[in-house]
Amino acid sequence: MLVHDAARPLVPVDTVDAVIEAVRDGAPAVVPALPLADTVKQVEPAGEPGAPEPVVATPERSRLRAVQTPQGFDRATLVRAHETVTGDVTDDAGMVEQLGTTVVVIPGHEEAFKVTRPLDLVLAEAVLARRRLNDGF
Repeated sequence: MLVHDAARPLVPVDTVDAVIEAVRDGAPAVVPALPLADTVKQVEPAGEPGAPEPVVATPERSRLRAVQTPQGFDRATLVRAHETVTGDVTDDAGMVEQLGTTVVVIPGHEEAFKVTRPLDLVLAEAVLARRRLNDGF
């Protein structure tokens, strides 16, 4: 089964196919992801909006990935996650992780970004214009 984030309208077909193939090859849970370009800081949240937040850690960037969709799952695994996980999660893969099931990462694609802000629309238009020129649609 695939779970897709509608905010990612430009996911290439090859990425979808790779997720499906990994599940068919036996992975119970698969997510496409990209290495991070930015350094990430873990902070202690401030009590009020806009207040300074102290840094408590700097995770090793080489071990971090920005996860995308579609996420792929063995049907039984995804159903069990939805039936049993009630904790705070941000995606279906996080639910499966809480079951103790391994989630594997495959390469994502730069064009599978979320379109949620005005600048994202500009980038999406540029991607679509390039696709029209290169692919004829």
